[in-house]
Formats: sequence, C-alpha cells, structure tokens
Amino acid sequence: MKQTLLSKRYVLLYALIAGFLMSLTPFSLAFLPNRHGPSHQDVQLLDAFMLLFLNIALFYSSLWVNLLLVEKPKSRKILFNVLAYIGFTLLAIIIHKPIWSMLEHLSIGFFIRDELGRNLIIFSISAIVANAFHSFQQNQLMKNKILEIQRQSLAGQIESLKQQINPHFFFNSLNTLSGLAQEDTQKTLEFIEKLSQVFRYVLEIQEKNVVSVDEEMNFARAYIYLLKVRFEEKFTIDIHPDLDDNAMVPSLCTQLLLENCFKHNSMSNSHPLKIEIKTDNGYLVICNSIMQMSQTSGNGIGLKNLDERSKLLTGKPIEITTDNECFTVKVPTIQKL
Repeated sequence: MKQTLLSKRYVLLYALIAGFLMSLTPFSLAFLPNRHGPSHQDVQLLDAFMLLFLNIALFYSSLWVNLLLVEKPKSRKILFNVLAYIGFTLLAIIIHKPIWSMLEHLSIGFFIRDELGRNLIIFSISAIVANAFHSFQQNQLMKNKILEIQRQSLAGQIESLKQQINPHFFFNSLNTLSGLAQEDTQKTLEFIEKLSQVFRYVLEIQEKNVVSVDEEMNFARAYIYLLKVRFEEKFTIDIHPDLDDNAMVPSLCTQLLLENCFKHNSMSNSHPLKIEIKTDNGYLVICNSIMQMSQTSGNGIGLKNLDERSKLLTGKPIEITTDNECFTVKVPTIQKL
C-alpha cells in the first residue's frame, strides 16, 4: 500500500463524521411537524436515514478514489474523478429513487438535481482532503529526512570533537604513578584504583554524548584524587552537595575545565588554587581563583571544542566570565527526559 494512503479506520471516521454533518438538514426536516400527516413524516425519516447511509458510503468511496489517485497526473485525476462521480451518482439514484418516489410533493427533477449537487460537493471535499493529507505527509517525510540528515551530521561532528579531547592527563598520571611506585606502595595501589576508575568511565561514555551531572561528578572525584596526588596541597576544590540530579552535560567537560585550571594558573602550598563546582539555573559552573602564569601553553582549543559540543548538544554556547578574582566557565545543561 502506498505511503499516501490513510488507514481504513481514519477514512471510515472521516466518512462517518462528514456523512453525519451532511445529513443534519434532512433529519431536522424529518422531525418537524408535517402537514402531510404522520405517515409522510415516517417516510421523511426513512429518507433521512437513506441519505445518511449514501453520504457515508460516498464520502468513504470518494476519499479512497482520491487517495489512490493523489500522485497521478492532474488530467488522470480529473478523468477518474468524473467517471467515479458519474458511476456513484447513478448508483445512488437507483438506490434512493424508491424511497424518494414515496415523497409525492417533490418532483423528480428536484430529486436528480439534489443528487448531482450533493455528490459533486462530496467528491470535491474528498479531493481537497486527499490533497491536503498528501501535502502534509510529504512535508512530514521531508522534515524527517532533514532531521535524519541533521542527526547524522550532528553525530559525526560530535564524534570528531570528542576525538580531540586532551589526553595529556593520562600521560601525566602515568608519570605520577611512576614516581609513586618508588615511594609508597599503598598510595600506588589507591592511585591505580582511581586511575582505572577514570579509564573505565572514559571507555563507558564513548557512545554517550551527554551524561548526568551525577555521573560526571563521580568521574570528577576520581580525577581530582589523581590531581591531589600530583599537586598535593597546592589546590582546594569545593563541589556543592546540592547539584541538579536531573541535569545532563557534555561528557568529560569537567576533565577539560579542571585541566584548564591547572594549565593556566600558578599555585603553591602557601597560595593554593581555589576551585568551585556547582549547578546554577541550567548551567554547570566551574570557577577558579586567578593566579595566572606569566606564560602559558594553552591556545584555547579546549574551550573552543567544548563550546562547539555544547552548541551542538544543547543549542547554547558555554559562557565565560572573568573578574579580578575568578575565572568562570558555565556549561549549559539539558534536563533528563
């Protein structure tokens, strides 16, 4: 069956509603007081029911004809509609004529004109409905194709951006592990456990573009442990306990932002770097105190990468603000469905 065809249930529903509406006038006339007597009123009521049946049948049949012809050339559609109209009208006249003949006060000429006019209206309405439905469906198909193309393009762009995520922390962690192995066995085991947790998370989210804030914070805590072993008391970090559990963020965004904090700032035990993580009004917020180095190796690729991912995934860019005390990055979140 062609995609342009409605299901039989919807065609029948259309026919029932349209047929009923078109039969309201005959039914209203049948229930009015009749000067020809009760027997004549009974005939009018029977005639109204016959018209209801014929209207429903014609609406149903005419819509199917027009749905079947909707993609045909215009000349063929007109030809088949004319032939169907003539055929169905003749059939309706034959079926309806015996009851109409019982209404003696009405002429046969009026009966023929009434059948021709009513059936012409029915076929015209059905043709309009069929073409409107076809246009709507074609628009939906086009929108679905565009959405699919956009989805595939989005997935490709996001995957490309994810491949650019800075892997330096793995190399730094391995260097830290090498030093620990020579100093503290217990700490080395704890470090390996946290490092494996970080690796596991990175592997698990390979197929995910967004993760919950809770998942990202579990990763952040393991990653922060690795940083603590590496930098010891040179930084402090405050993760607010009232984070938005229903929020989703681009995966590994905290790794990139924390990496930036250490890359662009100097720190020491006497002047530790202060970092704060929280959610605020639809954003994951990471801010750090400013103790900028005289020279940094950063070129802004990391933040640009995160900004592109954020725009693709949430439709919003990241927000970066700075003042005399803090450098703040706000990553838009999306709510879980």
